[in-house]
Amino acid sequence: MTEGMFNLKKLKKAKMTYYAVTCYTDKTSSQETYDTQFAFPVGDLDNVEVTTEILDGEWNEGQRVKLHEIMNEKQLQFPFYIINEVNAEDISKEIKLLKKDHPFKNLLGTISFEEIVAAEDRAIYQLHKAVAYKQTVAETIEFLNGKLAGQKSS
Repeated sequence: MTEGMFNLKKLKKAKMTYYAVTCYTDKTSSQETYDTQFAFPVGDLDNVEVTTEILDGEWNEGQRVKLHEIMNEKQLQFPFYIINEVNAEDISKEIKLLKKDHPFKNLLGTISFEEIVAAEDRAIYQLHKAVAYKQTVAETIEFLNGKLAGQKSS
């Protein structure tokens, strides 16, 4: 079977908790701006596995309502940052569900890389499981550095 973005065996054995960070924005930034102001500074942290950008315009009203409910009515301005834990068990469950939903593809070994990555994304980017919402990149880095320092000291 095709591997996804994560080595689940390695992730399950890891002593460190890894995070995925989403920049939720109302407008597309250039690749250079995205890289220099978000992806590189946040992605360079030892405990960050993946960064991504979500455009508000790509979400429907129901998704926006759910996001605001989960955020406990925090009034964040665009862009803001959603931090999720990368959980190997959640990813494994989502991949098993994918295999169950597509038994012939699974049997023939034709589940694509893109399908595996989509399953991983569904497992990771669950709004109700977000560990934090931050307004700025600096707050996001500070939060993640605090998590990293706590793990290294234990």
